Parts: sequence; structure tokens; C-alpha cells
Amino acid sequence: MSPELEPQETEQNAPQDSSSQNGSFKTWISANRWLALFAGIVLMGVVALCLIAVLMFLSFREGRGLFAGGNEPTPFPTAVGSQISSQDPLVVGVGPSDTISVTLDMPATLTLRGRTFTVQPQVVGADGIWSPNVADDTAVWVYGTIVNYVFGLPYSADLQALIEQLEVGDEIEMVTQGGLTYTFSFNSREEVPINNRDIFSQQVPGTTIVLLGNGNENRLVVNGRYVVSDTAGNFQPNTVELGESVQLGDLQITVTGTAYDPGRAESPAGFAFFRVDFQVQNVGLKAVDSNRFRLTLADDLGNQYAVNPLASQSGNFPSLSGFLNAGQSFQATAGYQVPVGLNTPTLQWVVADIESGAQIQVVIPFAGGSGDLAQTNISLTGAIISGDQISLILEGQITNLGQQPVIVTESDLSLVTADGSQFLLLSTNPAFPWNVPPGQTLQFFVTYQRPPADTFVFTVLNQPFQLSLVR
Repeated sequence: MSPELEPQETEQNAPQDSSSQNGSFKTWISANRWLALFAGIVLMGVVALCLIAVLMFLSFREGRGLFAGGNEPTPFPTAVGSQISSQDPLVVGVGPSDTISVTLDMPATLTLRGRTFTVQPQVVGADGIWSPNVADDTAVWVYGTIVNYVFGLPYSADLQALIEQLEVGDEIEMVTQGGLTYTFSFNSREEVPINNRDIFSQQVPGTTIVLLGNGNENRLVVNGRYVVSDTAGNFQPNTVELGESVQLGDLQITVTGTAYDPGRAESPAGFAFFRVDFQVQNVGLKAVDSNRFRLTLADDLGNQYAVNPLASQSGNFPSLSGFLNAGQSFQATAGYQVPVGLNTPTLQWVVADIESGAQIQVVIPFAGGSGDLAQTNISLTGAIISGDQISLILEGQITNLGQQPVIVTESDLSLVTADGSQFLLLSTNPAFPWNVPPGQTLQFFVTYQRPPADTFVFTVLNQPFQLSLVR
């Protein structure tokens, strides 16, 4: 007798197997809950990464950053104009790792041909691209351009016509937040490519005004030359000569010497260093912040030169910085970068108090440039070795053939050998600085460390003398 099938029992066993599997899964999760939690976190992370990747792809396809706030990219930091103030320090690079900090008096208004623009500072991006959005009646100033002030103006047909009507001699006026007024004289007009970086050059005092946003590959650029005013800041400066002391507030300032140095490797081609050595003493009863003073150099042609950090570092003393305590005296050097061959009979060294507007002026006879050898006759009359055989004594004379005094400092003399080695100046008679009045002759004696070589070059005011020792 064959066994009977029990299909009813088989159908009842199916749900029991499914329930058993669910129970086993729950039992596994309960036994391995930490591993399950980790697997869930990993899964959620993968989903989140995929979502971010999709958002980034869509964002960059539209030309925006992932977290951009609008449809147009901005090449400048957000709200730069409201964040920067005239009290902010401006950090200027000196070398690969060194910087200095200077006080900044930012432009407030810019006026040309009777039209005045409010100035807004903006920073050029690290990529060097400068394409700011400029509102009407607003000029954009490139933050940090304080020798050649660079401005951008919004494009319009009437403003382009105004710029094209500028003639040589037309004045451009800039007023700073500190209340100082600077005047520039229209010098040239040209079109330059959008990517031209020469407009940011800071070698020559003046202003550069760029017409922005015309949609062309070239931009209309105007250049203005700085005009030195005898009454800058509405204050008549106290004028003294080299070696005379003058009072500026609580400071007593004396220029002790100058040096013209066209042979420095650090200076750009076509430029020379000019240094002013001076002594400053706080004769007041409280400390004075030296950062409130602006030190500039001007020539008789109307050009003005800002302090150059590299030129200052090549001098005899450190740069003026920090606070001067009551009664403290300090020796300092202010260096400048001037064109080689500058033909001007005098230079004016101007120290201005930014807070009060008061200033002093020191008139300096200029013996450098192309007129050096033309206005002097230099001769070397003797060269002997000292009795102890360790020093070299040189005798010579300088005759001033010009109409202005000739000033000679230690920096104007050198003794070098063919390999470029320089030797120490041990003593001099008379003491520096040497002042040779017009039509007069100065006799001098200098003692140097004896060179080990038989041939060497002695230089005075850029005139070299090659000497050979006979042993």
C-alpha cells in the first residue's frame, strides 16, 4: 500500500521556513550589531560622495565654483572696499622671504576735467587678472599701488570722449583719506592689451588710469606725471641744507650724508640707488610712532620717488621704523631708486607728518648722474705702502668745476681687485662728508687695508684709477 501524499502539510511548512529565515537574519544582526552599523555608515558615505560629485559636475559646467553665491565669478575678495581702511598696514615684499609693513593713506577721490569719482580699493587676484565691476562715478584703485597710483574707470561713451580730450598739461587730482592732495599732469594716452602687466609698474611716481569694460581686447590707458607742489598739504615746509638740523613736531632731524650708487646689482637696469643718511631725535616728552612720517625724494624736474626697501638696506644704517622714545636718538638710512643719468642740480628730501600735514624739506646738492665727471676734476697724486706693510695710503684732490657744491661720502669711494674683492677703508682726512664748493679744490688722504694683489682699482665719484704695485 503506497503512502498518501500530504500536500496540506507542505503548504503549511513554507511560511514556517520564511519565518525561520527572517528570524535567523534578525539573530545575525543582533549578534553582529556593530558590524552592521559600520556597513550602514559606509553605504551612506558612498551615497553622499556620489551626490557631491554630481553637484560639482553640474556647478563647474555652469562656470561657477561649488559654493559660489551668484552667477558671475568675482576676481576680488568679498567686500574688500568695506574691510580695508587707511589704518591697515600694507605688506611689501623685500626679498624671497622678507617683508616690511608701511602705513597706507588710501585715495578717497579722483578728479579729471572737472569730474570727480569716489575711489574704491580692490585687490588684483593671484592670477594677475584685473576685471572688476565698476559702478558709475566710481574709480577702482589697485590696492597697494602707492608710487604709481593705478585706477580703473567704468566704460561709457562720454567718459571715453572725456579721456580722449585730455591734453598735455591737463591736471588730474587725487585726494587721500588723510586729506592730502596729489596733482598729476597728463602725460600720455595709449591702448594696451587686457593682459598687460606693465600698467602696475611702481618705478616712476605718477598715476595710470584704465578705462574698463569696453568689451575690446585692448584698453584705453592714460598716464599722468606727478607734480611736486611747493605747498603740498597747504603747509609751507621748513627748508634747510645738508648738515643743518630742523624741527618737525617733536622730532629734530639732520641729514648727515648722501650717496649716489649706480653700480648695485639689486637695482633694475637703467636705475641707480640714492641714499640719505640722517639722524632723528625725539625732543618731546612722549614716544613718537615713526610710521606716521612719509619720506620722499624729489628732483628739480618734478619727479618724486618713494622709499625703496632694497636701496635702504644697502645703506650704512637701518631704516627708520617703530617708536622713538622721549629723548631717544636714532641713525637711519632712507634709500631711493632714481634713473641713471638723472640731470638735476639739487634733490629735495621731504619728510611729512601724515597726521598733522606739517613737513620739512632738505635741499641736497646732487653730484650723481651724468654730470658727475663733467663738473669735477679728480686726480690721484700719490700712493704709498705704510711702514708696517699692512695698509695703503692714497693722496688726491677734487676740483669742483660746476656751479653747485659737490658732496662726497664714503659710499662714493671704493678699492677693489680684479676678482671683485673690496677692501676696508681704515681712515680718511678730512672726515666725511667732503663738501667741495664751486670753484674750489679739496685735497684728501685715505688709508685702506692693503690688497694682496699687485693690481687694483681705486674709484672716486665713478672715476676709476688703476694702480699697480712695484715689489
